[in-house]
Amino acid sequence: MVKFKLSGTKFWKPHFSDIQQFSKVSLPELLYRVDSTLKEFKNYNKGALIYYREEYEDIPEMKYLYEKFNKDNSNTQVCFRPGGKPLFAGRYSSDLIDSTSNWQIRDASIKSPFEHLDLYTRHFQQIYNNKIEKEYLYISLPNSFIFEYMEQTNNLWDMKIPKQFISEIDDWDDLNNLEKKVADYDKKYPNWNHDFPILGFRSVLKNGLLFPNTTFRVNRILVAGSHRLFMCGMSGNDYPMFIQIPKGKREFEAHTYVPIFKNKTNLRLEINLDENRYQLFLDDKKIGVV
Repeated sequence: MVKFKLSGTKFWKPHFSDIQQFSKVSLPELLYRVDSTLKEFKNYNKGALIYYREEYEDIPEMKYLYEKFNKDNSNTQVCFRPGGKPLFAGRYSSDLIDSTSNWQIRDASIKSPFEHLDLYTRHFQQIYNNKIEKEYLYISLPNSFIFEYMEQTNNLWDMKIPKQFISEIDDWDDLNNLEKKVADYDKKYPNWNHDFPILGFRSVLKNGLLFPNTTFRVNRILVAGSHRLFMCGMSGNDYPMFIQIPKGKREFEAHTYVPIFKNKTNLRLEINLDENRYQLFLDDKKIGVV
């Protein structure tokens, strides 16, 4: 059995860098750290950090979050591009393939990680019903595991060609050469980057990750965030996650719901809070321990 070592995560801004593995963080603190990260950008001046619903505005817990974290109580989510229009957007159409457009159309966007998420249902009701603890557990997936075993995104796009593309770029600051390489790959491998944000990866590689992933479903991981998972694995970063803790449990499992790993398998973690460690399984095969 492999004992995976964590190599750490480079964050673009400093507001998550101090959190240690197996720390526990409350939802207000998590929102505060995300809000503080976004405030580092002058473009962050409007929109709702969390999804606003009028029916929740008189619930004390939600009212507090709306007042503290929403720029305006609207359904307009936070979304901006610090670097302007994506460099490669003009190369592709907005036509949908399997319900999504090419990532380059919307690349380099910074959005609220809580976009369209019903926090009352996914968080507060789960606490009221004794399903989860109030705090979220912070753990990271090793980049060496991601690099070796991840094969697809949650949209089931194969990442073999993007992985090959990354390996052939020597200088990510040479945008002219990068454009030439993209054009060459477009000819050889149609739709190769449909689910691979090139500039997003470049940003993670050069600047670091903006936020950890957060899953608002008990016993689940990576409900969203598989693109960032891939980018962390390919940039030498571990992938940090906040996950819900089942109420009263010191040992529990959390698993993916889309088989994106080698041989079309799901990742399952067996987490032990007393020993501050977890084991990794692909379906029922034990892969290692962290």
